[in-house]
Amino acid sequence: MRIRFSLAAALYLSLVACGALTPVPRYTPPPRREVVAELEKRRHADRRRLLAVVKRYRGVPYRWGGVTRQGMDCSALVRAIVRETYGIELPRTSAEMYGLGRPVPEQRLLRPGDLVFFRDTYSGPGVSHVGVYVGDGRFAHASVTQGGTVASLDAAYFRQRYAGARRIRG
Repeated sequence: MRIRFSLAAALYLSLVACGALTPVPRYTPPPRREVVAELEKRRHADRRRLLAVVKRYRGVPYRWGGVTRQGMDCSALVRAIVRETYGIELPRTSAEMYGLGRPVPEQRLLRPGDLVFFRDTYSGPGVSHVGVYVGDGRFAHASVTQGGTVASLDAAYFRQRYAGARRIRG
């Protein structure tokens, strides 16, 4: 009987005491103004911001499967540019990216930030290369020979292999 009473008393006291606890401080501090401002810039990014980000990736060496500035393939470069420009996280491969957003039916309707896709006759069916349209008929991509670069959609190589485009943002 005494054990039951002690147990009940302990339970009662712990419940009463819990009501008197003060809240624990947050584990993470609230976001700093700079972080919030940067996220806002990405949400409303324009062509000028896109071009500034692309410029930082020019010359990054091409490396198949690479995801760092020491070497990137086309999809890693596009992921990095889109993340830094717009704050959008893309899937890892060009084939997965091809399923995103809305198709852009004609090249003349492309807008900066649209993803452009290409087929390579050596890698089988489907898309095998991706870039980011930057305007004026040009797109940023990872070239095997030049690394991060900007090229023309009108170049014979790309014109023959163009597979389509997708709009991933409003």
